[in-house]
Amino acid sequence: MDEHFTDALLMLRRFIGVPLPGTDWRIRAMVRPGADRIRVRLAGTGDQAVAVDLPTRYGREHGTWWYVGALRHTAVWLTGQTIPSSPAGGFPHVDVADLVGTVVPEGTEVTLDDGIDYLIADLAGDPLWQNALPSVDAELYVLAGFDHHRPDTVRVYLAHEDRIIGVDLAVRYDTGAPRTVGWWASTKLIALLRPEEPTTLAAHRVPDARDPLCEAVYDLTNWA
Repeated sequence: MDEHFTDALLMLRRFIGVPLPGTDWRIRAMVRPGADRIRVRLAGTGDQAVAVDLPTRYGREHGTWWYVGALRHTAVWLTGQTIPSSPAGGFPHVDVADLVGTVVPEGTEVTLDDGIDYLIADLAGDPLWQNALPSVDAELYVLAGFDHHRPDTVRVYLAHEDRIIGVDLAVRYDTGAPRTVGWWASTKLIALLRPEEPTTLAAHRVPDARDPLCEAVYDLTNWA
């Protein structure tokens, strides 16, 4: 079993149902023709289709999230290209290895949308992220909603001890860059909400906060 391929598939699955940002390209196939590449077939408007090879050496070095940014940049680049009709028995072909350093960044790219998506998935216990078991502790809290109410902050609403609380979490670093995916917000929250530490959460309460959707607001933007 190739867990790396499975993780990559789970990272890219969102582009099956919706187009890659700024384009009409969607994923219509994803296979593993060899250990050194992952092949994705993108379909656009009409009968447009193209096979895109993603080199696994970058994904193994930087993590499977690298494929997301690489495919987004490649799709935007393809939008500006003239795509020939599909040849008999195949599709036009692009090797992303030839685009790294020019069209595609060598490092991993994370957008603000990525960070918010990951945060909510982690707190909801989405098992598809990182091919991991849910990290949420349903007996301790259940995600009851969220609000990206400030550019750098998401307020998550948690059902905790028979009440709804609001917890503010940072989605940007101090530099302004979007926070990376994979930081396990739920693990940090579980440590804070444990019943044996009743005073820990109280230290972060915002006394003058008014939010009709919760009983209390806690600011964890500088803690978690």
